[in-house]
Amino acid sequence: MSALPSPDVELVELETPIGSEWEPVFRLVLGGVADRLGLGFEELDDLQLAVERLLAEAGAQRSVKLAFELAHDRVRTHVGPLSEAPISAALQGPPPAPGELGLRRVLETVVDSFGVEESDGGELVVRLEKLVGPR
Repeated sequence: MSALPSPDVELVELETPIGSEWEPVFRLVLGGVADRLGLGFEELDDLQLAVERLLAEAGAQRSVKLAFELAHDRVRTHVGPLSEAPISAALQGPPPAPGELGLRRVLETVVDSFGVEESDGGELVVRLEKLVGPR
């Protein structure tokens, strides 16, 4: 999904089917990541909301890979591959109208930064980054 992390970055990866029956699995992994980094409940909730909303917007996907890069000051999450059309329109199109609560606005609110990368197969991988406050 991205270049190999540096030695001071830990990498956790999960590949899972998409569906409501699998949400507890990625929530468990996110909880472990949050605990490892000392994130509070609000930061964990923000990450969960970002991933859940991203997967909901992705539409009919069979599976997805979540890759978490854990550093002392941030967690970077890569979600993909995702179908290009709905994600590209939501994240790379014009800014949402005032008051519109689309995917882009949600991500702008709950993560510190996000971006879209193209995978080898022409599908998209979304990068979410959440900064970790002092512990």
